[in-house]
Amino acid sequence: MTRLCLPVAEWPAVDRAAWEAAHRRGGLLDEDGRAAHWAPATSSIIARGYGRFLSFLAECSDLDPCGSPAQRITRPRVEAYVLHLRQRNHSSNVTARVLQLCEAARIMASAGDWTWLRRLRSRLRRMSSPARDDRARLVPAAAILDLSNELTRRAETATDRAGWRRALLARDALMLAVLCVCPIRAKNMAQLAIGTTLQRRGDDWWVAFGPRDMKNKRPYEAPLTGLASPIDRYIHDYRPYLTARSRAADAGDALWLSSRGKPLTAKQVGQLVNRATGELGQPLNPHLFRKIVPTELAIHDPEHVGIAQPLLGHADYQTTQQAYNLGRAIDATRRHHELLRSIRAGTAVTGRSRGMVKRQKGSRRSLPKSSKRGKP
Repeated sequence: MTRLCLPVAEWPAVDRAAWEAAHRRGGLLDEDGRAAHWAPATSSIIARGYGRFLSFLAECSDLDPCGSPAQRITRPRVEAYVLHLRQRNHSSNVTARVLQLCEAARIMASAGDWTWLRRLRSRLRRMSSPARDDRARLVPAAAILDLSNELTRRAETATDRAGWRRALLARDALMLAVLCVCPIRAKNMAQLAIGTTLQRRGDDWWVAFGPRDMKNKRPYEAPLTGLASPIDRYIHDYRPYLTARSRAADAGDALWLSSRGKPLTAKQVGQLVNRATGELGQPLNPHLFRKIVPTELAIHDPEHVGIAQPLLGHADYQTTQQAYNLGRAIDATRRHHELLRSIRAGTAVTGRSRGMVKRQKGSRRSLPKSSKRGKP
């Protein structure tokens, strides 16, 4: 049975060679490959995408081991590939697969003209819809901060519980507060280390990441305003309970520790945030915090929504704009619902305020003179 995504090790030799050449670092006189700067996660995603295309060709008995990537990626094959994906996947997943194929073609067969493939990608992107509706998943930041305060209260008052269990409550509470103030990615949350990526500057704690740590390869710094006391309390009073549970000096300077005193991974951070926010009735992952912040700015302070771009570390405002549009859509929906409720209550005002009549519950609306009975 053909594997869904053919791994690089099982690609035809020609494709493997092209992939390795694209990732090769050049010397003093040689240029880097087109994918030499890619992060491992990006490379893995594109490899799976191209592997999915190769798997499709193998399933159709159309995978020539001697062919090159440029010879494989043809219009008829891609058209059949898209039809195959549409029968099995959501439209957003189909778009993602074609985007991955487009990137693979760009780095492995750079001499080819892939204008038609980029146009197909753009067309599919316009036609696709989100696999999930984030509007139904967002929770007000105020509710998350209330939950953070509640977890902190439990940590401080549950004196009958072991110290390390109270420390876990304090850790989860601080995680939620940090994400509300500075919605960094789960990977960066796991990288927070006291004295390096988490620095005390005057009265505030700051997060500080170099370009290698960030997705867009740009340095990022932001203050954790209002969290100095909670962070100090966690570091000095609660975190030692967790470091003491490690048999070796595993904790290091990591801010977030597990119940065994080991640094948390990005996956574990996501799981803990998801579990903690489950009390709100809508579990959240760390990435949703990156949508909550600009969405609330768009609703409550639209004039300053632009500050979301540096806060989220976006290189392009268009990425932030997507969240802004989501916020405006939510705000418009809320206003529309308020209008419908007021109409049902008989208190809505329509049209211009001058010369119009405010409808009262149970009253009849006055008609313009030209519309009275007997008048043309």
